[in-house]
Amino acid sequence: MKWSCALQPCDLPALRALHGQCELCHRHFCTKHVVSALHTCPTKELKDLNLVRRTAGEKVISRLLETINYDALCVRAETLRDGIKCTVNLPSADQAYFNFDVLGGCNYHGSIVFEDGKTWLARFRLPNHNEPPLQERNFDRRSEFATYCFLAGTAVPVPEVYDCADDDDPMNLVGAGYILLEKLAGKPLAWHEASEVQKEKFSRQLAEIYTNLEQRPLNELGRLQLSSMGLPEAGPAFFDYGSSGNLIPFGSFSHSNDYYTALIQQKIRLIKTGEIASSAPLDQYLVYMSLLDSLPPNESGPFFLRHVDSRDANFLVDDDYNITGIIDWELAILTSKGSAFQSPLLLYNLGELYHKGLSTPSEDEKRLSKILREEKGAVELSALAEQKLHFRVDQVIETDPWDRQNFERLFSGWWKVTNGVETFDWDTWYKQALDKYGDGGL
Repeated sequence: MKWSCALQPCDLPALRALHGQCELCHRHFCTKHVVSALHTCPTKELKDLNLVRRTAGEKVISRLLETINYDALCVRAETLRDGIKCTVNLPSADQAYFNFDVLGGCNYHGSIVFEDGKTWLARFRLPNHNEPPLQERNFDRRSEFATYCFLAGTAVPVPEVYDCADDDDPMNLVGAGYILLEKLAGKPLAWHEASEVQKEKFSRQLAEIYTNLEQRPLNELGRLQLSSMGLPEAGPAFFDYGSSGNLIPFGSFSHSNDYYTALIQQKIRLIKTGEIASSAPLDQYLVYMSLLDSLPPNESGPFFLRHVDSRDANFLVDDDYNITGIIDWELAILTSKGSAFQSPLLLYNLGELYHKGLSTPSEDEKRLSKILREEKGAVELSALAEQKLHFRVDQVIETDPWDRQNFERLFSGWWKVTNGVETFDWDTWYKQALDKYGDGGL
């Protein structure tokens, strides 16, 4: 999203990174005013900070609930189920805050319980301080809906979806945009609590999911949308915004490196407008130029669906560790095979990955790889499950030098895996990169 600095009469664009946004007062600040005596929200006293944070969070929930027509939601659900009566439960702000059955990421979930015992969820986007503009919000919601429709034709366990509506649509009598979907049984996976036997069982099911998704390729790289015929197809991969706030789509793409190139070049433009990397713009520019010089092997399709938030909490399991569902496909993307079939984040050794810059496969990744190879005969998927090159690229693209230590560590990890070396020295690399690429006019 493109915002203006909240401190008037400043006419600089606000930072898009999280440190340029205040979750307490919901204002946005430019690189000049991100730390300012005129911005008085608490930052040090944890007690005060948590109290103000909760107050701000509850205001966001209340603002959403004010836009939802309870009766219209009930009527819509009953119509979709041929008149079966239901009860809608939309927890109030104080009940919803810190209730992870209701709040998940940027979304609020109400429940719809029918007289025959079936339960649906009503999923709404929270109107928080960093929500995208209307057109992108509606695309995100419809893309998630299209993703579930696509997955319904696979053996991947996902909730069934029943309806989707846009924000600010006069035909949407509910008011706020929504997705109506099945409430699945199961509880969020807690990987650190699983025994070796349970991990083995889970990994076998994950291998089955991988081989199933491999059988459902599409020809373009991008996020799913429904065609005019109601069929899933690749749409834009990401968006930017014009000077007037108009949405600019990028993609779909027929080559993986066209996507990476467009994304990185867009980030470089944001450096030059002061919207990202304000603490070290030249460092970020040199990192991006290095990425452009050493992109992963180019793939021209087919492309495969990737869940971009593969933490354990998005896998639901029963008491016997059967996977009952995979949820939160909001930003899923059709991408290259090398990217789509990396191991999920929940299997990574995060300490080695982030703090040591190592990309060696964890024991959990090796387990999945072995099952794919020996039990599924999926030799290519087995090899991809132990690789992290695309994950490394994605992390470097999105990390801001404001978090200096993490910024250097993640770039170091990418550099080492890309160049096949075990050590990296920032100062040596920096001098060489500056000589090679110059300052980019910064």
